[in-house]
Amino acid sequence: MRKVKSNLIWIVILFWLGGAQVYWNLAPHLASYNTASLHTSAYLILKGLTLVGPDLLVILLGYYVYHCSHKESMVITTWLNTLVLGCLLSLMIALTNNDISYYPLTIYSSMLPVLRNSYPLITGIMLGIVASSIISSKPPKQRQLVALLWGILAVPFFNPVNVWGWNDNFLALFYACLFILGGNLKPAKKLWQWGGFAFASLSAALLIQGLMPFLSLDGSTINRFTTVTNVLNVVTAYMIAGLLVNVLVKPVPNYLLSVAVILTNSSVLAVLAALADEKIVAHSTVRTAVLTVIVIALALCIAGAWQWLLHRRWARRIIQRIDQFASQDFAGQRVAVRKTLRKLDPDLMLAAISYIVAVASMLLMNDSWRIQPNVGPDYNIITYAFTQRGLLLLLATLLIFTVVKFIQAISKRYWLSLAVVIMISCAFIIANREKIAARNEPLLPSDMAMVRVAGSLFGMVAPALWIGVGTGLVILVGLVYWLEKKHPVELAFKKYWRLTYLLLAPFLFASCLFWNHSGTPLNNLLTSLGDQPMFYNQLSGARINGPLIQFMNNVDVRVMDQPAGYSRARMEQIVNKYQKQAGRINNHRQNELSQQTVIFNLSESFSDPNRVPGVKLKSNPIPAIKELQKNNTGGVMISSGYGGGTANMEYMTLTGYSISNFSPTLPVPYTQLVNKLKANPSIVDSFNHAVAIHPYIGTFYNRTSVYQKFGFDQFFYLGSKDKIRHQYRIDNSPYLSDQTAYQNVFDQLKSYRHGQFINLVTMQNHFPYSDNYYRHLNRYRSVGVSNGTSANEVDEFSTEIHYTNNAVKHFIKQIDGINRPITIVFYGDHLPGIYQNNMAKDGVKLHETEYFIYSNKYARAHGAKNFKQGTAVVSPNDFIAMVAKQTNSKVTWYQALLTDVFEKLPAMAKNVEAKGDVNTAKAVARTDFVNDQGKLVKESSLTKQQKQLLQDYRLVQYDVTAGKKYMLKYLK
Repeated sequence: MRKVKSNLIWIVILFWLGGAQVYWNLAPHLASYNTASLHTSAYLILKGLTLVGPDLLVILLGYYVYHCSHKESMVITTWLNTLVLGCLLSLMIALTNNDISYYPLTIYSSMLPVLRNSYPLITGIMLGIVASSIISSKPPKQRQLVALLWGILAVPFFNPVNVWGWNDNFLALFYACLFILGGNLKPAKKLWQWGGFAFASLSAALLIQGLMPFLSLDGSTINRFTTVTNVLNVVTAYMIAGLLVNVLVKPVPNYLLSVAVILTNSSVLAVLAALADEKIVAHSTVRTAVLTVIVIALALCIAGAWQWLLHRRWARRIIQRIDQFASQDFAGQRVAVRKTLRKLDPDLMLAAISYIVAVASMLLMNDSWRIQPNVGPDYNIITYAFTQRGLLLLLATLLIFTVVKFIQAISKRYWLSLAVVIMISCAFIIANREKIAARNEPLLPSDMAMVRVAGSLFGMVAPALWIGVGTGLVILVGLVYWLEKKHPVELAFKKYWRLTYLLLAPFLFASCLFWNHSGTPLNNLLTSLGDQPMFYNQLSGARINGPLIQFMNNVDVRVMDQPAGYSRARMEQIVNKYQKQAGRINNHRQNELSQQTVIFNLSESFSDPNRVPGVKLKSNPIPAIKELQKNNTGGVMISSGYGGGTANMEYMTLTGYSISNFSPTLPVPYTQLVNKLKANPSIVDSFNHAVAIHPYIGTFYNRTSVYQKFGFDQFFYLGSKDKIRHQYRIDNSPYLSDQTAYQNVFDQLKSYRHGQFINLVTMQNHFPYSDNYYRHLNRYRSVGVSNGTSANEVDEFSTEIHYTNNAVKHFIKQIDGINRPITIVFYGDHLPGIYQNNMAKDGVKLHETEYFIYSNKYARAHGAKNFKQGTAVVSPNDFIAMVAKQTNSKVTWYQALLTDVFEKLPAMAKNVEAKGDVNTAKAVARTDFVNDQGKLVKESSLTKQQKQLLQDYRLVQYDVTAGKKYMLKYLK
């Protein structure tokens, strides 16, 4: 009966501990009170009551553990238990959840429990055990020790500043003092006296805590006494402990500490914080308390299961070895450590070399040792690699290490295996460096096919480099021969270890086939480790992930799921069907698209802030563009990106394919798909001449290669052979202005006087919007913004688009003066990522950008006509069909299909209600349809004819991009 009673008391103490450690971390509404009011007093009193729990547990553990034998063994097992259990918890959470903002810090905290002070209570107990060993060797008088401890604990109570530096993050020393105090606790003999002291100290603590909101002069000291370090809380816990030891049975310390690990693990707390943010909890005082109770109960059960595991034979053997090690004197321990290290020397050296290779490969992807691109000018790339990318470096190290062990398991040659992997690694790094120098892009899996093409890769390498590589190879071969002869390392694998190494490397490398499968354990784990595939910029991906991880990120790319009914016969039916449709359309059209001059103008981030719910500007910054929308073909375009995804909108306009039809593992076709395809049909095929203009770096999104694949004749960008002229910047902006962009287009119109296609991508309105680039902000200031949105960023952005408005107005006047048919399709690619609206509520509005199609006077005089039907809401893949209709131009069978898609289907986009950037491999695969009223339409609600049209469209897109290319001969 006493044991049952004791167990129940320990459970109550653990719930008391959990209430303090978990509940207040979840920020219940109650904790938001901070004014001189009874609400604040109630909050502080309740919190003060819970904070007695941690103190009580540590004092009781001190009482039962302070005088135990094998203290060194207990410190080691406590540390191991904290490390292993903490890492397992973080690993399990990482495998099931990737939506935690401060990963990988939570994993670091589990891996380095003492150095990162992740568990102050447990670290304090370990320090207390160590201190107890020192005290036991030269025991002071118990009264003096206890008096000294009480003096140390009492000083902060009388000092407005915590003189010992104790706070929520540095409590280990405080808990060490409590542990030693508990070790010198005497069981209460006069129960009423100890109970009276406990009641009095608790009452005094609660009284002071309740009065503090009214006594604090400026409010900064309201929480001064609501802390575990409050000496009155310690007195209360001490007195209660003195009473409880009379009825308690000695506990299993490891179980209690395991519960503490679970309840204070940073990954667990991160998940709980995310749950507290959810609607069902919403930081409610009561619902948060219910969540806390459930979590504590689960922690008790998990800790029980963990203890069961630790009582298995394998765990007992480990504990016995630790006990044996701890029971030896220092000289014996030193010999044991040396013996173990000597045995592990070959693998430790191998791990160290693997780590050096991983670090070197990441650093060598950069051209400068000082600044890390895409991270910020304050980062040195060396410190960035070690402090921010440590977990990915460890992953790369593991991959390299397993390859060496794989070769060792086959050859049983230590130095040969190591040399082979070093040689492969050096070749991989050199190849990446050479490709980056030539194309500003690292090696990708698609490049492996080029090895079969004579000279395609090798011809890129300078002769001097080949000489250096050859010399290094000769030296390496000689060194390996000498080491194998003079310093051989015996590799005696046990059968199961050899089999493990033969399977481990292939398993780890094969896992990358599933890295980009959204929501899977591997995908979650990689995200938690800090992997950022950066598909939109492969070079940046190689720089921040390392070339090996970035290469593997690009292996798991599924272009598109095969639609039902795909076959050669079905595709030929589709061609015949839309050839007839093209004939019907062309009977009513007179012009040829190739004789027109068509400009697709992607205007960076261009969108009307007034469309965003909660945002209102002092005046309209884009009156000319609004007028152009109203008086011409125009409306809103539904973007498949928010705050990013420029190249995807560009891809949709050029090809007519919807990004929403692709797999989530293909978030950026420009970098993942275009170069893989032998043929990339696009609107460029309808013209005899095509140019692209982008007044910025041309290699971003791999445009230099992509435009060549699409068949553009020229590409004007900064650093290109064809120079960007008329370079103007506005105020302090680092980007070339839209005036620059349009003047370069005008130059092209003057230099080539026949029908042509021009793809213009501007840069003026690119982020950031917080650097105060522009001087004249007053006129377009926001008078209201949505909750959490920065008014200053909205002001800056509104000023930028006003300059775009003026540049467009001037450009329209210029093309109206040219006696050739010119039509411009102006569209914003996405909204800037500055609005903090709820995406689930305002998702459609946050994906609406402005567009219009304008034909100059000459074009209108020769058949071009504005139209309004179906133009209120469109998607980027509609523009090919729309420009053909506007210019009264004849269409191909594929353009006839796009015409039907434009006229008969709602606008389509990629998951407009998703949080964050949908243009990543983590995005959910979903096509959203938006009707002319701006409302979401479910695919299931489409008519039978619409569903058939959508199926035809998807079959064509699949065939050309992922299928057997039956249609390519019909697209020429």
